[in-house]
Amino acid sequence: MEFPPAVREILPQLAIRFLAILPQGLLKFLAVGLTGLAVHTTVFTIALHLGTGKSPAWFAGLCTSTLVAWSLNRKHTFIGTGRSRRDEMARYALVTLVAQGVSFAVFHAVGHLAPYAPSPACVVVGSAVAAIFSYTGQRFFTFAPQRLAAYGV
Repeated sequence: MEFPPAVREILPQLAIRFLAILPQGLLKFLAVGLTGLAVHTTVFTIALHLGTGKSPAWFAGLCTSTLVAWSLNRKHTFIGTGRSRRDEMARYALVTLVAQGVSFAVFHAVGHLAPYAPSPACVVVGSAVAAIFSYTGQRFFTFAPQRLAAYGV
């Protein structure tokens, strides 16, 4: 599809403006999330083929993808927080538990509402919904800079 010349001139400007209004780190976070989703879905699918039930397979995928995503987000997406790796990982795990609780509920709801939908597709839908919760929690809780001890926080 060929765009008219006027539209071709405006599109790059619109793209730049759109990227400028996105929340800090969102594109990197989404890229890491897609990587985590690929890991989750792969582990889930392998576990299913090995005879594991859907819920344990989902949980195995979650554990593996959480470690991968934390490591990538810590290195590439968010700035240093001043917290120890242990504290940061605990915060990451807490946010992930909440977000993945949402993902798990959506995964099962989609599977119930659309019983013939492929299970990996249900994982993807649940992950997409959970991404909203995850980004907010990781940005403003896990990777928020640590407040100074002098302020008692």
